[in-house]
Amino acid sequence: GWGCMLRSGQMIIAQALLTHHLGRNWRLPPRTSYKDMPPEYRRVLELFADNPDAPLSVHAIARAGEEVGKRAGQWLGPNTVCSAFKRLHERGAFGADCSLQLMLYDSHDGDNTVYLAPARRKLEAGPCLLLLPVRLGLHAIDPSYVPKVSAVFSFPQSVGFIGGHPNSAHYFIAGQGDVVYFLDPHTPQPRVPLDSRSPDPLHASWHLGSHRRMVLHDLDPSVTFGFMCKDEQDLDDLARRIQAVNAANKGYPAMTVAEDVANAGGGDWDDDEE
Repeated sequence: GWGCMLRSGQMIIAQALLTHHLGRNWRLPPRTSYKDMPPEYRRVLELFADNPDAPLSVHAIARAGEEVGKRAGQWLGPNTVCSAFKRLHERGAFGADCSLQLMLYDSHDGDNTVYLAPARRKLEAGPCLLLLPVRLGLHAIDPSYVPKVSAVFSFPQSVGFIGGHPNSAHYFIAGQGDVVYFLDPHTPQPRVPLDSRSPDPLHASWHLGSHRRMVLHDLDPSVTFGFMCKDEQDLDDLARRIQAVNAANKGYPAMTVAEDVANAGGGDWDDDEE
C-alpha cells in the first residue's frame, strides 16, 4: 500500500534519465543480452538496483522520505515522493557525470504554475526535469480538466505523470480522450543482481510488456507532471504549448505559466519579454 508510489516515482525519474542519456526516440532492443545494452542504459538501471547502497533504490527513497516527514510504510503522495527525489538529486544520486537538473515546484500554494525564471536558472547548468505537482479537483479529477490533461501527453517535453489513488499509485504515459494509459508497479518481480558481463537479458523484468487503462476522472486529483527541457528554447516552447491548451479550452486551466512568483496568474508571460 505504500511501495507503489516509490516504484511509480522511480519510473518517471528513470524515463527522464534514459531520455537525457539516450534521447527521446531510443527504444529497448528486443532479446538483447545485458552486456550488449548501451553503457548509458546500464548506468541508469544500476542507479535503481534493489540494493540499499544504490543511489535511487527503494531503500534510498524511503530514507529520503523520512527526511520529508514520512516513515517507511507510510503512504507518500506524488509530491512527497518527488520531494524525496529532490533530496537524492542534491546529493548527486543521478550520477557524478550527469548534467540533468531537477526542478520541483512547490505545491503548497496550489497554483499549478510553471515558473520560468527558476527553471531558466536551472537550465544554465544543464537540461532540466521539471516536476509540477497539481491538484485538479476536490475528491476526483474534475471533468473540465480532462481535455487539458490529455493534451499534455502530446507535448514533446512530457514524460507523463504519477498519481492514482491512495495506496494504489501508477505511472501514466499516454492519453486518448478521457482515457489514460499507465504502467502498473503492482506486479512482484524477483530481485535480479545486475552484472555488466552477463550474456542474459537481466534487464527484461525491469520493463513491462503491456500497459493498462482507466478513466481520467476516476483518479485522485493530486498528480505530479514531469517535463524534460533541454534548454531555454525548449522551456519557452513548453510555455507556449501550455498557454495554447488554456486558450483552446474553457474553464480553469490544469496548469499555468508565469515568469516568476511575483507576476503569477497565467497571463503575464510573454516570450518577447526578454
